[in-house]
Amino acid sequence: MKKLIIILLCFPFIGFGQNPNYSEDIAPIIYNKCLQCHHSGGISPLPLETYANAVSNAGMIQHVTSNGEMPPWPPDTLFQNYAYENTLTLDEIAKITDWIANGVPLGDTSLLPPMPTFSNSSQLGIPDLELQIPTYSSTATSNSDDYVCFSIPSGLSQSRKIRAIEVIPGNLQTVHHVLVSIDLFPNNSIVTTPNCMGPTGDMLYAYAPGSVALTYPTNTSNSFGVELPANSNITLAMHYPEGSFGQVDSTKVRFYFYPQSTVIREITTDFLINEGLFGIPFVLPPNQIAEITGSFGPTSQDYSFMSVFPHMHLLGKDMVIYAVTPLNDTINLIKINNWDFEWQYSYFFEKFIKIPAGSIIYAKGNYDNTVSPSNPNPVTVQSGFNTQDEMFIGGFQYLPYQLGDENISIDNGL
Repeated sequence: MKKLIIILLCFPFIGFGQNPNYSEDIAPIIYNKCLQCHHSGGISPLPLETYANAVSNAGMIQHVTSNGEMPPWPPDTLFQNYAYENTLTLDEIAKITDWIANGVPLGDTSLLPPMPTFSNSSQLGIPDLELQIPTYSSTATSNSDDYVCFSIPSGLSQSRKIRAIEVIPGNLQTVHHVLVSIDLFPNNSIVTTPNCMGPTGDMLYAYAPGSVALTYPTNTSNSFGVELPANSNITLAMHYPEGSFGQVDSTKVRFYFYPQSTVIREITTDFLINEGLFGIPFVLPPNQIAEITGSFGPTSQDYSFMSVFPHMHLLGKDMVIYAVTPLNDTINLIKINNWDFEWQYSYFFEKFIKIPAGSIIYAKGNYDNTVSPSNPNPVTVQSGFNTQDEMFIGGFQYLPYQLGDENISIDNGL
């Protein structure tokens, strides 16, 4: 399954004059860009931890790296760049190509980098709040995935301000992605919802294999974050891939709070582009490629955008979202040329992006409802919440603009 092998988005490039070897040149690439999924016990069934692994799969590695299939980073990085990008450079792709063309030399093994370790341990230390889903066995079959949501009471007696969020998968080989949100309808006990494509409410964080914990930016002048209300529930929308039937999981989400006295600039999450669900429904006839468009605006004030979350379902083909300012300048937000429902994230901009007052956000997407191996018998599909329905969504995390926001890096706040 293509979604269970991992390496990304660049153009084929042949290097000249390089004589790369595994120990000094190829192992660092694989360790840094591939092993988060391609390790023993990881979500991919294809380990790439050893020289022998790499050699036996050299042709596949060269193919999926040169054509942009791996690592799975869907956004077009020529359109916009993001924090935490897991991509290969042209030089890295050239090294892989040259290494294979030159006979996959091993090199001096004493120069191998340290082997990364992967576990369910925290990147951030002891959390202030930890919530865990009930022990759950995947119901995914050999040809269908399992989507299930768990709404878990926070147990907070007073509101707290979130400075960081981390997901700890209970089963690294089974958890494909997790969407974390604040539930709009809190309960006193855990509520399990099967066939749940995604959470409702304010989405906070999206986890996929290789994700880093979300730490909100902070610097000497600003602390950014989100307030978690007292007595709230947190929803974890879980995705277990096909072939994982019977695999047991008990994923956790960990929250790290600011001191109570901290004044934060609160990040808002909203689906500014939301066609079909809360507007006019759309219909995708069989045996057609259809275009859906949406817009939002004009914006009422200057905003600072922190992230974008594009979302379609199984028939999605491509999507582009951008803003046009009152001065007719275009601000690129995200472009995905080959939509894949199995690989979707929230994408954090490198720095806050200023969206001036009076701007309009535009979105356009294509849906392919023609015959294909994944869609052998096309039928009419309409917009809706179920996986077999369709969505056209652009979610954003943003806040009112302040002078200098566009200079603040999202990944370190400096």
